[in-house]
Amino acid sequence: MDKCAKLSFLDHIVDQAREQEVFSREDVPTEERVWAAFLYHSGLSYLKVGLALNHSHEAVHQWYHQIAELFDPESDRHGVIAVDETKVATEDEEIYVWAAVNVDMFETVHVEVSLDRSDLDALVFLKTVLARFHGEPVVLADRGPWYDWPLNDFDLPCRSRRETWGERSLVEAWFFVFKYRTMLFLARLPYPSSWQSADRWAKAFATFHNALR
Repeated sequence: MDKCAKLSFLDHIVDQAREQEVFSREDVPTEERVWAAFLYHSGLSYLKVGLALNHSHEAVHQWYHQIAELFDPESDRHGVIAVDETKVATEDEEIYVWAAVNVDMFETVHVEVSLDRSDLDALVFLKTVLARFHGEPVVLADRGPWYDWPLNDFDLPCRSRRETWGERSLVEAWFFVFKYRTMLFLARLPYPSSWQSADRWAKAFATFHNALR
C-alpha cells in the first residue's frame, strides 16, 4: 500500500469517526487518535504508541476501542472466496476465528468470532458472508463437517468446492499473518480479552490487512 492510499484510508476512518461523533471533544485531534489506533494495529503495543505520540497507554487503549467498530471490511463483489476457521486463545478461554478471503485479491471479506465450531456457527458465518456480496460467489471450504449443512442450506453445492489446498490455501495464508500478529500478544488475543472484544479486534485486523495489502 503506497503512502497516498494509506492516507486516504486513514482519512476515511477520521471522517467516519466525526460523522458518528465517536469522540465528544476534540481536545486531542481525531486524526491523532486514528493514527494511534493504526500504529497499534500495525504491531506496536499501547505503551509504545503512547510513548511515540506523547500520550498515556490508557488513552491509546481507550481511543482504539472507541473506534474499533469503524474498522470492518466493506461489502463488495467477489467472484471466488475461501473460508476457514482457527482456534485462538484469549485470557481464560479458547475461541474460534472465522474468515472469508477473496482469493483473487487476497482481501478479507468478513471475519467473525464464536465460542464454538458447530454447524450453526458455520451457518451464521456464511449467512453474513453471502449478505456482503452483490453477486453469487463461488465458495471454497475444507472438508470440515460443520460446513456440510450450511452449504446445502444456502443451496451452494453447485457453486462451492471442498478442497484442502489449491485456491483455498489463500485463506490459510491469511491466518498465518493473523497468528503472526497475535504472537506479539504471546500467541493469544490481546490481554485481557472477552470474545466480544476479540471479535472487534479481529475485524479491525481484517480492515487494516485490506488497507496494507
